[in-house]
Formats: sequence, structure tokens, C-alpha cells
Amino acid sequence: MKIIHLSDLHLNAIYKQDNIKKLQYALRHAVNIEFDHLVISGDIADNADEKEFLILRKLLNKYNLLDSKLVSMVIGNHDIFGGVQTALDVVDFPKKCKAADYDVRVNDFISYFEELFIDITYPDRSQFFPFVKIIDNHAFIGMNSIDRYSTLKNPFASNGKVYDDQIELLKTIFDLKEVKKLKKVILIHHHFYKKNVESTASQNNIWNKIESFTMKLRGKKQLIKLFKENEVELVLHGHSHEIKDYTRKGIRFLNAGASIDNGSEKAHFFVIDSQPHAISVKLGEIHKSTFNPISIKLPKTDIPKFITNPAN
Repeated sequence: MKIIHLSDLHLNAIYKQDNIKKLQYALRHAVNIEFDHLVISGDIADNADEKEFLILRKLLNKYNLLDSKLVSMVIGNHDIFGGVQTALDVVDFPKKCKAADYDVRVNDFISYFEELFIDITYPDRSQFFPFVKIIDNHAFIGMNSIDRYSTLKNPFASNGKVYDDQIELLKTIFDLKEVKKLKKVILIHHHFYKKNVESTASQNNIWNKIESFTMKLRGKKQLIKLFKENEVELVLHGHSHEIKDYTRKGIRFLNAGASIDNGSEKAHFFVIDSQPHAISVKLGEIHKSTFNPISIKLPKTDIPKFITNPAN
């Protein structure tokens, strides 16, 4: 199976226009080289704004990728809480995070891309995460690693945590007979190593320095242990804006966090060849001069919220 991995798109029509262009290059190239499955591991939007999600929806539709068999994605912290674009935003950001309804934002995220969340097994029909999507001989297991906002434990809304109820549901997925025999791929937003570069998810340099100290995934040792016990071979994530290929406890981890929001004129992506007994990885890149981007015109009205829970 050929898997394309992107992450941290940070789409914003005002402050991140180059990201929109680079994403087009990446999607166009992925379609041209032919692939079996595309994974986007969170931070679709830069500021949790509906128009930002609509940009991706329009692009996926343009390239005939609004298909659950072709694309899987998970949520990132910017998809729930947004970020900052100006110095004034730094002051208002805690208030913005407190006002954000976490559960509603998760539901909204799913609703923008409902076509990608069908033909999926949900161990708890009242929750979207975790889920498992079976494609050929692979089980793509999607998780939500976004911690809820806290003035003490998550003051900049960038830390990660997988709550106990989700871990128990993850164990339920691992125990499924149809999953046990498959190659298991975890999709999650947060990284599993000590971050050594600053975030570039904002135009504001002060914010980058502040946020860089609070991008932790709590409980990652427990997760890695659980992955190892259940023969997970590959974890695809983002969050830290780096391109990184590393191993923990014999598990391959790929961070595609610098795919799009990378301060360059290039889009990067992992091309993963996942075979029954081996995984090979190549890093692809494409320059924005390769072709002309299409024009993105957003609808004037909001798109409907299609679904409210997995049971619908």
C-alpha cells in the first residue's frame, strides 16, 4: 500500500495564503503519482475558522478526494482552539480558548468532512475518537490527542493528552478479531519526542517562543507501551513543525508537521510503501513553481453541519 502523509496545513486565506498554494501542489502531485491512501494528521485550520476548513473541503473535492477509502484525517489543537496571528491576539487568546466549546468544535470538525468519516468502526457510538478504518490489509486507527483547555495545565492550548476513556476504547479496537490480523497504523496529532524547534504556526514571533515550551503529549510512555503490546508498526503525526523519521520501542514514527507550514516555497510529504513484512519511506517535495494553483472561491453561506454523533 502506498500512503501519502501530510500534516499541519494551517490554512488561512489572510495570513497563510502560501500554505493554500503549497497544499494544492501536494494534492495535485499525490494524485499524479497515484496512491492508495492519504493521511492528514491534524491542524487543518490555523484559527479554527469555518472558512479555513472549507478551503480544504473545496480542494479535496477538486481532486476527487472526498472519499473515506482514499483519505483519513484526525483533529489538531488549532482545529479546536485556533491560534494567534497578531500581537494583539496573544492577549485575547486565553479568553478565546475558555469560550471554545471543546465537544462542539470536535463535532464541527467531523461535519466539514463527513465523507471521510463513513465506513468506519467506532467502539463507542457516542464518540468520534478513537476510530478504526480498514483499507485492504491495513487498520488506520484515528485518535484525538488534544488536551482540554486549562489555565494551569494547558495555558496555550497546545499540549496533548489522550484521556483514559479513549485509551480503553483503543484497547477495544485492538481486541477486534478483524484488526488483530491487520497492519496497524496510528493517526494522531501530537509528537512523541522532545521538541527542539520552535513552532511556526503563527505569524507572531513572541507567540512562537511561548508555544514552543508547551507542546507536550502527556502520557506518551503509556501509549507507546500500548502500541508495542498490540504490534503497531507505524505512527503518523504532526504538531511539531519538523520533518522527522524516528523509532521508539521498535515502532516507526513519522512527523510530517513541516509539510506545508514550513517557511519555504516547497511542500513536503512522506511517501510510505507499507508491505506485509516491511515499511519503506521516502520524503517527497514539490516547488510552488511547478504549476499554477486553482482559484479558491468560498461559498457565502455556511455549509450545513451534517452529523452530530457517529450513530447518525
